Amino acid sequence: MISIYLVLVVGCGLTQVSGQIDRRRFSNPTYYNVGGVLSSNESIAFFKDTISNLNFKDKYVPRGVTYHDYSILMDPNPIKTALNVCKDLIAHRVYAVVVSHPITGDLSPAAVSYTSGFYHIPVIGISSRDSAFSDKNIHVSFLRTVPPYSHQADVWVDVLKHFNYMKVIVIHSSDTDGRAIIGRFQTTSQSIDEDIDRKVVVEQVIEFEPGLDSFSDKLIEVKSAQARVFLMYASKTDAEIIFRDATYLNMTTTGYVWMVTEQALDAANAPEGLLGLRLVNATNEHAHIQDSIYVLASAIRDMNKSEEIYAPPSDCHNSGSTWTTGPLLFDYIRKQSLENGATGHVAFDDHGDRVHAEYDMVNVRAQGEHVAVGKYFYSIETQKMRLELKENEIIWMGRSSSKPEGFMIPTHLKVLTIEEKPFVYARRVAEEIECTTDEVLCPHYNASDEADQLYCCKGFCMDLLRYLSKAINFTYSLALSPDGQFGNYIIRNLSQPGAKKEWTGLIGELVYERADMIVAPLTINPERAEFIEFSKPFKYQGITILEKKPSRSSTLVSFLQPFSNTLWILVMVSVHVVALVLYLLDRFSPFGRFKLANIDGTEEDALNLSSAIWFAWGVLLNSGIGEGTPRSFSARVLGMVWAGFAMIIVASYTANLAAFLVLERPKTKLTGINDARLRNTMENLTCATVKGSAVDMYFRRQVELSNMYRTMEANNYDNAEQAIEDVKNGKLMAFIWDSSRLEFEAAQDCELVTAGELFGRSGYGVGLQKGSPWADLVTLAILDFHESGIMESLDNQWILRNNMLNCEENEKTPNTLGLKNMAGVFILVLAGIIGGIVLIVIEVVYKRHQIKKQKRMEIARHAADRWRGAVEKRKSLRASILPSQRRAKSNGVKETGSISLAVDRGLRRRDEPRVPRYMPAYTPDVSHLVV
Repeated sequence: MISIYLVLVVGCGLTQVSGQIDRRRFSNPTYYNVGGVLSSNESIAFFKDTISNLNFKDKYVPRGVTYHDYSILMDPNPIKTALNVCKDLIAHRVYAVVVSHPITGDLSPAAVSYTSGFYHIPVIGISSRDSAFSDKNIHVSFLRTVPPYSHQADVWVDVLKHFNYMKVIVIHSSDTDGRAIIGRFQTTSQSIDEDIDRKVVVEQVIEFEPGLDSFSDKLIEVKSAQARVFLMYASKTDAEIIFRDATYLNMTTTGYVWMVTEQALDAANAPEGLLGLRLVNATNEHAHIQDSIYVLASAIRDMNKSEEIYAPPSDCHNSGSTWTTGPLLFDYIRKQSLENGATGHVAFDDHGDRVHAEYDMVNVRAQGEHVAVGKYFYSIETQKMRLELKENEIIWMGRSSSKPEGFMIPTHLKVLTIEEKPFVYARRVAEEIECTTDEVLCPHYNASDEADQLYCCKGFCMDLLRYLSKAINFTYSLALSPDGQFGNYIIRNLSQPGAKKEWTGLIGELVYERADMIVAPLTINPERAEFIEFSKPFKYQGITILEKKPSRSSTLVSFLQPFSNTLWILVMVSVHVVALVLYLLDRFSPFGRFKLANIDGTEEDALNLSSAIWFAWGVLLNSGIGEGTPRSFSARVLGMVWAGFAMIIVASYTANLAAFLVLERPKTKLTGINDARLRNTMENLTCATVKGSAVDMYFRRQVELSNMYRTMEANNYDNAEQAIEDVKNGKLMAFIWDSSRLEFEAAQDCELVTAGELFGRSGYGVGLQKGSPWADLVTLAILDFHESGIMESLDNQWILRNNMLNCEENEKTPNTLGLKNMAGVFILVLAGIIGGIVLIVIEVVYKRHQIKKQKRMEIARHAADRWRGAVEKRKSLRASILPSQRRAKSNGVKETGSISLAVDRGLRRRDEPRVPRYMPAYTPDVSHLVV
């Protein structure tokens, strides 16, 4: 069974059952009560009539649905108003409350919002414009058909952009609405949807406490500012004080522009030429009542189609229950839109505030007359707000009919620069009078001890500054960066949505308007252009890499460079392999000298291994070979091939030696930014740039260079001077920086060279504040300098005067070989001489050893010969004695003594001493000599 909810209307309880059953599984009420807390009886009567007429509009009220009204008169006492809401509205189960504004007092609408919001009953305000009602933490269910005062900032932004006023001064009270309007203005003026070059810049904000007695001191502070456009949010009373003091200080005369909100527009002493805003239908309470009722009916109609609607609470004393339909109804009301409402196009934002409200632009004339000179309305075609102004009808301050410029161009500028050769040279001095005519005094910026921080600057940029000051007529005071930094941005509160970039260095001084201009080699890039203004480039350049020219590994072995180590080893091995093969061919060939030796009567020696090696080296070194040549045909064929090989090797070596020693020029180690050694983080190659510089920003911006940037980030320097010095000393292998500076350094020192082609092309520009009136003048002057040749003359004077002529001349002419180049050859000859001396000593020692050995062998040989002769004599003597002894024995004669004496005489040598007579006679035993 489908349950049917019956709703009690006017406290009658559950009286009637819905006559129409929805197709869904639930049914919604057919009676809806709407409450009203209005400021007058006329408004109450109109409220009743509007509800009554609503029931006959099928567009908003489906058939079978009826609306009833319950309204009370607003009491100035907020407590009584809250009690009346409980007693007369909530007790009758109202679905929503329409609230107006009391004639006196301001707190009653808030009391209605608090009371109804506690039970999540939507409240539609028709006249409350305080910004506090936008806070959904307090006013949880409050909507309104009028915009808050802070929404006038949207109209301000469009009016300023229409008149091209890009720099303003904002004056506002320090209450909720004042802080809300400046916050909304800054957010809207910096919207990313608009052109980045047309953002409105707030030069200064003046916040004051309500209830002013005097405003002169604050006005005097801003009188010297550049902006002449004042935006003011103040109450009528405070506005009268401000206008009084501004008139006294002549700040409401020709050249000034004042734009105010609705409250200040009603000031009695509003000056002639004032521009103000007035909300269309702001006081037409009946129109707002009608729009609010129709919006509510549209929301309930849409909600009926898809949501189950429960009856609202009926008792303020029952706080335990929660009306779940209330927040849903609030969201449906917030999503509604009336194209042709009584007050125009009705729509709400996320806070429930009215959007697309229409305003009139009012111009104050003489005797306080207010004349509408424009309107801000919703365009159905574009579905956006549109501004239309009748500029020719506007009377400006000082009764001028022409639009003021909106700013005062100062004639004296604070200019900052930085030491960067050859654009700026800084020389320390003790007194100002020490600067020469081509120098400009440039003390350190914000230096505490000026006497110790005086410098004189000259260079390309200093001459450019002189030309600019004469061309566009301004004076200047120059200051030098104390830390040598252009500036970098630091992102604060990175984890939070409101993260902001805070700039340091010279850029920060310009961003925060503590300086007017930067004349230095300042690279134009997107990060900087978002916060400061740039002129057209006065010099185009890019990024390149500086490195030291690679030196030869060793001058002592320069003559070995034509061939690689591998080739030298192969040549050495080839010599000995060919020598060995020659020896073997000649040794085993039947026609070699080993086989034909001495046959033809010659005494030519055969080819041995030593002669073969000598032959191979002799052919290779092109020396004459007088002996030890191969004899066989096979060996001679190999010798001819070896001679051809030697000719090619020697010719190649000679040609390459000339190229290496005479025409050789050191090449760069790197080929450019795409060199694999730079991209490879594992390569032992140190490269760096300057921290927080434009080059550093370039690497952070390029995704493909992220790996390289992470490697070089730890090596980055504080300034370019130190990095260039480390490149010269070999501590840094590659320094990445602006091409103009690095090419200049390479021209000063021929040992330095730039590697690869330029990348990250950009230009140097003059930096100015965002929206600076000098931007166009400086740009036009620089373009004129390019056309007239002034820039070319500055290039010739400062950048090209010490160009690369000397280095180029040295590059074009061949090198003259000296002892440094050929020292290795002389050392090789010296080594050969020393080696020869050492070898001859070894040969002499060896020869003496051989002679001694030969003498000992000769003595031994003589001894052996003597012994052999003695043995032979004894053999012959024995042979002659034995027959005689036999004959004597046969004859019986004893001749022993004479025979012994004869043998003794025969065996003793002539030079041997005779045996004394008194010694016993020696009788040799020759029995062993008998064969």
